[in-house]
Amino acid sequence: KKIKRIITEEDNDMREEYFLNPRYDFENFIVGPNNEHAHAVSLAVAKNPSEAYNPLFIYGGSGLGKTHLMHAIGHYILKNNPDTKVLYVSSEMFTSELVKAIHDSKNPNDKIRLFKNKYRNVDVLLIDDIQFMANKSETQQELFHTFNSLYNQNKQIIFTSDRPPKELNGIEQRLISRFEQGLLADIAPPEYETRIAIIKRKAELYGMNLPDSIVDFLADKLKTNIRQLEGAITKINALTLVTGSTPTLNR
Repeated sequence: KKIKRIITEEDNDMREEYFLNPRYDFENFIVGPNNEHAHAVSLAVAKNPSEAYNPLFIYGGSGLGKTHLMHAIGHYILKNNPDTKVLYVSSEMFTSELVKAIHDSKNPNDKIRLFKNKYRNVDVLLIDDIQFMANKSETQQELFHTFNSLYNQNKQIIFTSDRPPKELNGIEQRLISRFEQGLLADIAPPEYETRIAIIKRKAELYGMNLPDSIVDFLADKLKTNIRQLEGAITKINALTLVTGSTPTLNR
């Protein structure tokens, strides 16, 4: 489902379209001891934006499901309230648009105005991988003011990061204090049983019936990154389609 456009067609330099991944919903999220708290609070936010936890800050290592939960929140909100203005961006996208607004225009004040209108007139703002804003002072300044504007309007704000706010080197203290004034939810690497469930669920989506020996092998070898597990299943599915044979540990 496509995110609603927030700015007008007259803005020719800021017309990127952002999408929520259709595979990243709550139904496809495998809940285990490693992520049950993050899942529960994400669902609470999705059901009651701006009322449950604001801001929500989800953190954990790469490939553990932070982006999945963020997209799931967006999908849930738009499904139940289609007129809600939801905007998802990565921190790099936010920075890139700000740089364009400042440097790529003969009249930067107009571009900055459009940038501010875009980000400060939404109901839900989702910013992924906030750690990549480290040491980018202008970006952080704009985010600070955007945060204050949305928060004062009682709009929902959600961030993800690969570490908790207090460990974000290169991020201004005033931003860290904003991150910490809401709810922090961490995601840890999945336990063995959760990895098994993830593998089986991914295989089901491909219509595959993997032998238990392969499921156990993958769960035992790929312990810290869900994205690696999903990538392994994707490769196995591709090989199966090419060879037309049932995969085994030897092939």
